[in-house]
Amino acid sequence: MIKFWLITISIFILSTYILAKVTLKSNREQTGERIWRYGNGRSVYWRLLTLCSIGITMALMFIFYWIGIPIV
Repeated sequence: MIKFWLITISIFILSTYILAKVTLKSNREQTGERIWRYGNGRSVYWRLLTLCSIGITMALMFIFYWIGIPIV
């Protein structure tokens, strides 16, 4: 079970990091500096980024299971 959690957490952290590197700057410019700093621009961005990372993690874990890679 430890192996499962280590793989899952590492996939989640890696996907969050990659998505943040790709989308953070463009999203910040798109929403505007004032909304980003004082409004809810950051919280909405990180909430959506977390949900996307969870989805990517679940999809990869399902693909690993479907291919037959033993995780548990």
